[in-house]
Amino acid sequence: MFVNSLKISLFCRKAFEMFLDKEEPVCCYFDNLLKFSDEVLHFVSTRKYHHHENFSISLNGYLTDEEVISNRKLLASKFGIDIKNLVFARQIHGNVVEHISSMEKGRGVVETLESCLGSDGMMTQDRGICLVIKTADCVPLLFFDPVKKVIAAAHAGWKGTLMKIGARVIEEFQNIYLSKPEDIFVGIGPSIGPCCYEIGNDVASKVKEVFSDTEGILLKTSHFSRYVFDLWEANRRILIEKGVQPQNIELSGFCTRCHSHLFFSARAGDKGRMGSFIMLR
Repeated sequence: MFVNSLKISLFCRKAFEMFLDKEEPVCCYFDNLLKFSDEVLHFVSTRKYHHHENFSISLNGYLTDEEVISNRKLLASKFGIDIKNLVFARQIHGNVVEHISSMEKGRGVVETLESCLGSDGMMTQDRGICLVIKTADCVPLLFFDPVKKVIAAAHAGWKGTLMKIGARVIEEFQNIYLSKPEDIFVGIGPSIGPCCYEIGNDVASKVKEVFSDTEGILLKTSHFSRYVFDLWEANRRILIEKGVQPQNIELSGFCTRCHSHLFFSARAGDKGRMGSFIMLR
């Protein structure tokens, strides 16, 4: 039986908030990944940095390219990362997973990626490569296998969730790096929560096609007339079904719509994007 993520997030959020700087909430972290901090660097940016209230890291036209590149440099500098080691994907709301090598270092840092292969997941075993996923309501997933020393990052909107991008990443861990799912740790980052993510009947029908049991995934609440889709629980369940241990999965518990003062939220009308970063040291 799967527990509804509304209950789980109350516990996970306590751990997550411990690592959110109250005075200057520039970034936040996952407790289950911080214990491997000697091996892996990770963080999730927010919309705030010093005097910036809209600290977007996406070259999508919301800010000028110069402002975005400056923001990326500020974050890279804060964490001691060479900005030329960042790697971005052209996210297309699918389930393609790329394997990133040193040849891709710097991809997408100062240019958009219209001509690049579209993907919503990236993996690497190469040290010094920092994978970056951009989100605003969609679910960022960060992965680390401390046995095989492999990291991954994925972008799971409702389409990617229903295409089970999280499962595809786990399959690639197994097929390419011979990882065991039970060794893998996953962080499910700030994204729109089950408190706010109302969906139409067309999406609800697709959810029912993918999940034989939608209890705890499709919710009826007094706040909305239509179903609410719990992306957190859906992705958690997908990962568990692929063999990831429940205790190795951490939910941030932050709804980007509820906390749009801290995170960008498309449902709140924001055009900016946060970044979820992960790198093997």
